[in-house]
Amino acid sequence: MKDCATRFASKNHPITKSPNRSMFWRLWWRSLTIKRPQAGLAIASVLVGAAVASMLLNLYGDVRRKMTQEFRAYGPNVVVVPAESAAARTSGGAGGGAVTGLMDETAVTRLDSILAHTPGARVVPLLYAVAEIKSANPDSRLPSQNVAVAGTDVTRLRALYPSWQFDGRAPASSQPEATVGARVASLLHLRPGDSVALDRLSASDHDSAPPGETWRVSGVLSTGSSEDDQVFLPLAALQQFAGLEGKISVVELSIPGDAPEIERAVHEINAALPGADVRPIRQIVYSSGRVLGTIRWLTVSLTALILVIIALSVTATMTTIVLERQKDVAVMKSLGASDGLVMRLFVSEGAALGLAGGLAGFLLGLALARGLAERLFHVSLSPTWWTLPAVAFAGMALAVAATMVPVRIVRRVQPATVLKGE
Repeated sequence: MKDCATRFASKNHPITKSPNRSMFWRLWWRSLTIKRPQAGLAIASVLVGAAVASMLLNLYGDVRRKMTQEFRAYGPNVVVVPAESAAARTSGGAGGGAVTGLMDETAVTRLDSILAHTPGARVVPLLYAVAEIKSANPDSRLPSQNVAVAGTDVTRLRALYPSWQFDGRAPASSQPEATVGARVASLLHLRPGDSVALDRLSASDHDSAPPGETWRVSGVLSTGSSEDDQVFLPLAALQQFAGLEGKISVVELSIPGDAPEIERAVHEINAALPGADVRPIRQIVYSSGRVLGTIRWLTVSLTALILVIIALSVTATMTTIVLERQKDVAVMKSLGASDGLVMRLFVSEGAALGLAGGLAGFLLGLALARGLAERLFHVSLSPTWWTLPAVAFAGMALAVAATMVPVRIVRRVQPATVLKGE
């Protein structure tokens, strides 16, 4: 740097003039490329901090997604029921028999529009009724059974409950096909392809039962809960069969996000559906919120602690760099460079070191996060790419902040005293 400054001075161009801005960057580049262990130590310090931050942030982002998916296995976290249906259940599951109140199916369209901006949200309407079921196989001598009948889209319902087991295929809405619960199938010895008869169907506000119909069993659903005692028909088919066109009993929702996000969605749905009762399932909502909140607090705390330690290390390293280059500073100041210009040179150098350490640290942290995810959680981690600019900027900001403390030494450098060796 001293040689560059001397050659520049021989041309009688003060270092502070704007036409010689390229000289500033030549000095900056030379200060970064000359052999100096302290610069490598600064990069290594930032790299360690950036690697840990990248690892924790990528782990948190992917664990949050994975845990949200795991909590979805427990079913919906919000249910919408008619306001007059005071006895409607407020816990997970599609079961529970007939619901006394009914609401208009147009509520589903409103819910779809409200949750259209929420990726991963699921809306599943259901209509409940009671029927008598018996096997339609000619050789069957088994007595009939009273069952709850649920009208819904079985494919969407299974997506809402991913832990359910299904044998067969989803019923076709254009054909008289049904899905039966595992316990119903066991009692009536039913398998996919058999037929069942439903009659004496009763629904709320209907005293007379429509004539019975025969349905082909398209699949058997095993849930381990009350749904095993139910029969599932396509929603439109049950509405027509029960004489309840355009009516539903309940809407089950799966809304991704933390507890505050779900509460905001609930308030928005309440405002859009004044005739309905919107109830979050507290056990699922707040359990997931507590777990994710604990993980977030742990991630932020560890990242902040490590960054503080790294900041102290970088401050000490940059102080050593500034002290080592007092003669360079004296030469530049003797050639007319102002304190501000010299300070900008050191700050720019620190920013470059921080950016280099941040980018390298992000890649190292991503590799560590992938290794930990596979070893500890046995899952393949998906990179959280928004952490790349965050970690790179944090590394650069950390190095700049650490440089601002020792760079004030520049103001105290007296060229005459330093160059004389005093």
